[in-house]
Amino acid sequence: MSSNAFVSVVTPVYNGGKFLDECIESVRAQSHAHFEHVILDNASSDDTHAIAARHAENDPRIHLHRNDHTLPMIDNWNRALELMSGDSRYCRVLHADDTMHPEYLERTTAIAERHPSIGIVGCFRLRGETIHCEGLPRQREVFEGAEIARLFLRQKIFALAPTSNLLRSDLVRQHRPFYPSAYLHADLAIYLELMRDNDFGFVHDVLAFSREHGDSVTVTVAERNQTLLKEWLLLLQRYGPKFFSEDERARLERDHLRRYYRNLVRGFVTRRGRAFFDYHLAGLKEAGRLPTPLDLLSATGREIFAAVTQPGKLRRHLKI
Repeated sequence: MSSNAFVSVVTPVYNGGKFLDECIESVRAQSHAHFEHVILDNASSDDTHAIAARHAENDPRIHLHRNDHTLPMIDNWNRALELMSGDSRYCRVLHADDTMHPEYLERTTAIAERHPSIGIVGCFRLRGETIHCEGLPRQREVFEGAEIARLFLRQKIFALAPTSNLLRSDLVRQHRPFYPSAYLHADLAIYLELMRDNDFGFVHDVLAFSREHGDSVTVTVAERNQTLLKEWLLLLQRYGPKFFSEDERARLERDHLRRYYRNLVRGFVTRRGRAFFDYHLAGLKEAGRLPTPLDLLSATGREIFAAVTQPGKLRRHLKI
């Protein structure tokens, strides 16, 4: 079953000229032709605007906008969503360094149309050479949103991978601004909010492609500073009570803090630097979970035990 629903593909971009051409081509190649591609250039200083303008001249479905000055990243994401057509039934945020399979829109909208209770549709995502979002039963295409949120917060399945999802546009319009700027991983926060009252659809094929490169926010900020350690704790505190009993939420938090404190000890050994510790200590203070001396002693003991029993893992951390 295919769908003729109108879709807004939204690309907020800053200095993305290196990959933007391939991104736009993947949108123009969609088998589902009833779409617009909204591109918001965040006052880029490279050839981003020229590349997008060239495509827009040849395809009236491409709507190019440019900010007068560079906005913070999450603000730019939110402004881009504000520019999508009021006629769109679904939207897909596609960052400039990502691409879509030609059947992405056709297959994700078809599931959403079959099941109006669905708020988000995911799929397998290829990032580099690794397929992400595996683990859901293949015989099912619809899941209760709370079920997906619980699996996600338990760190069992990463089906909510933001760079692979289709959203119902009415849900975006109901939340303004859509992305909460209090989080670096603002997309995860709003998805957890949506999973309280909406079902989750899933296509069990690789339809989304996320590029690995040294200039991405994932590499330069998220991986370097291990930002999900902090944000997972805050997300669990904020959204955990909506999906778990207090006893289970507290247990999940204790388990996460044990891992968190061990990572701080490991960061000290591997000389992560002042900025790394300032970031995480600020987050732990915000969460009211600064480690005690006993917490750090226990974490150090676990790291020493791991180093003795798994020397290969220690060498990887130390990059020996």
